[in-house]
Amino acid sequence: MPKASSELLRIDPQDESEPKYVKVLVFDDQNHVLTVKNGNRFVLPGGRVEWDDDDAEAAARREVFEAANIALGPMRTVTVIKTKDHDGQIAQTIVFVGRMAGEDIVWPEQKPVRRFMSKETFFRTSGGQSDLVRSLVNAAHRALISEEIRGEHDETAKVGREKYNSRSLL
Repeated sequence: MPKASSELLRIDPQDESEPKYVKVLVFDDQNHVLTVKNGNRFVLPGGRVEWDDDDAEAAARREVFEAANIALGPMRTVTVIKTKDHDGQIAQTIVFVGRMAGEDIVWPEQKPVRRFMSKETFFRTSGGQSDLVRSLVNAAHRALISEEIRGEHDETAKVGREKYNSRSLL
């Protein structure tokens, strides 16, 4: 998995010249972030966009399902950052944010490999994550919540318009 450089660079996600990776910030209904075990630490789920993935979002959904057996609801792209892979080759990491869809059913064999934890616990236990990771997680969470609030507002406005339109017809 690539490591993020210290600077955020906007990159064209359609650019095929560099390998692509995904990282996914998955939040549960209590706003805890999903982490998966990698060696002796817990990290955000992610991986390489494979040749048979339809796009980066499909790769992100696949990576989360493979790592944690969790399906995702609506997702959105947070940013694309320039990274270097293990060989030092420049790559793109597309960062997504989304919520877990449905119930969180944990099978006994999954318990040691995935965990939802508060953002602060993640920052404390993830081996001194950089300010870049901290700001990225916080920005992704704010974007997710603002999108949900906007969706709730749109639904409330739609119901209100329908209610008043039907009453005005009487």
